[in-house]
Amino acid sequence: MPQLYSYIRWSSERQQKGTTRQRQVIGAKEFAIANGLELVEIEDPGVSAFRGKNTTHGKLGDFIDAVRQGAIPPDSWLYVENLDRLTRQEVTTAQKLFIELLDLGLTLVTGMDKRVYTLESVNKNPTDLMISLLLFSRANEESKTKQARTIGNVESLIERHRQGLPVNIKSCGKHPFWIDDSGSQYESVKRHAIYWEIAREAIELFLSGYGIYKVKRFLDEKYPNGLNGKEWGYQVLKKMRESRALIGERQINIGSHTYTLRDYYPCLCKNEVEFLHLQELKGQNSYKSKKNPLKEQIKLLSGLAILRCSKCGGTMSSFMNKGKPRYICLNGRHLQKGCVGWSLTAPLVDHCVIIALLMGYMDANRKERQDTSDISALIEAKNTSVGELNVSITNLVAVIEAGVNVSELASRLKVLSTERETFLKEIERLKERKALIDSKGSFEVSMMDFINLIHWNVFSDYAHESRDKIRSTINKIIEHVIIDKTDGCITIKIKCRGSDEQLIFCGIGRKPHWKFDIALYVEQDTDGDTTFEEKSILPMANQLMEEATKQFALIREGYISYFDKICKILAAIGYPDIDGSAFWPNR
Repeated sequence: MPQLYSYIRWSSERQQKGTTRQRQVIGAKEFAIANGLELVEIEDPGVSAFRGKNTTHGKLGDFIDAVRQGAIPPDSWLYVENLDRLTRQEVTTAQKLFIELLDLGLTLVTGMDKRVYTLESVNKNPTDLMISLLLFSRANEESKTKQARTIGNVESLIERHRQGLPVNIKSCGKHPFWIDDSGSQYESVKRHAIYWEIAREAIELFLSGYGIYKVKRFLDEKYPNGLNGKEWGYQVLKKMRESRALIGERQINIGSHTYTLRDYYPCLCKNEVEFLHLQELKGQNSYKSKKNPLKEQIKLLSGLAILRCSKCGGTMSSFMNKGKPRYICLNGRHLQKGCVGWSLTAPLVDHCVIIALLMGYMDANRKERQDTSDISALIEAKNTSVGELNVSITNLVAVIEAGVNVSELASRLKVLSTERETFLKEIERLKERKALIDSKGSFEVSMMDFINLIHWNVFSDYAHESRDKIRSTINKIIEHVIIDKTDGCITIKIKCRGSDEQLIFCGIGRKPHWKFDIALYVEQDTDGDTTFEEKSILPMANQLMEEATKQFALIREGYISYFDKICKILAAIGYPDIDGSAFWPNR
């Protein structure tokens, strides 16, 4: 009997508690019975389709991979309530996913209107394709509208907090696990009835000298139900130990602006001194093992939190294998979140990152040549940091004068004072840079300095001190690097800060063939659940599709030309061509 795979997705806790799932399940069951199909359910709870996470980290992506690999017959049916269950991304990205599903041989059914899509039907009746385009466009616009409303609401709540009034901002990232945010947006968050005490116990263990793994083992034994029914994760505990939420702070990012909300959370640490001591102990823990000379090598991406596994979304870190550097998924290494410990050679990733870095650096410097407002904003931000350090220093001085742990705190005072001096020097350098950029020829000077910095001799020498400067630039220019391994083939996706495009380096065809390409990237992470009726606006479809295709083709053509020029620049400073075989590692 042919199988009907019912894909059920919802993005929010509110939708989970409501009728969203039930509605989608009933519709799929009725269609399966009516058409003599065996029903198989696929659920993606709490996964956004606005950013495409359901295709990269969700069950829909797993389903597509299974069809590609032949684990699921290509003549299977895929049922969704609406096309917006599949994706709420930009029209061009959504249409690409739609066509890919049909190319695989699948029959796509939308429960809202009982419309059936196949590759043959779409080719025979282009109206179906135009309708899908309009539906995807509408879904994306609805999500954007919701996002705008969300941002406006968050900004008003931030202002309310500044006025000293209680707030509970739920629509802009998750709260720490030890916090109860079940109240309304006009109530303060509070201590979680269960996890607060557990979190405090973990802090006590950290303060007594326990490392993360030891704390994890302790919690697994004492609280076997874990966190929300899942095991106590290494990354959760690591993030907890480093979070300023421990002293009541919350940071919210809206666009390019970061808001710091003080006294937002109840403080899990007793005071700032305890928090500072916790960070000191964290640093000491890293030096307890015997010194390994291989650790002296400077890895370009490890520790920057920008290198991610496509499968589980986890951070990838570096390690040495037979004297050669590799990157590995940390979740997989610790057998968490359903990932397995897979790795790939670091030079391939680093080489692709250098290409993207040079592209991003040139773009950033062109912008700076015309507009120095970003530098001015950075100067302002660093001045704010200096002000915050002054407050911390004043607090420490007061504690030292009271005679509490004088020697230890005096050492911390020295660190903070040094940090402040560093910020002050950076501010002066930024002021000098601003003046230089405003002068004639600053772009050329900056580019020559940077090209010398990333010279092949520096790139290929893992102990070269200038690699730290490259790391710093990567952290400023590169937003994320996502690594995927499917069917033994590596794909590397790199996004620069402030760009709408993702640079893609991937194997193609068979080893050793590979290509450079781009894809549009949707940065937002909000989603909606609105259903809608088709409107009689079909005449707009052709124009909309043609214009979108035309614009993307022009952008793509420009990037490919740009890529060729960048490769010529790198060749001039010693870089060889990328080894295409590296995209097809031995299994």
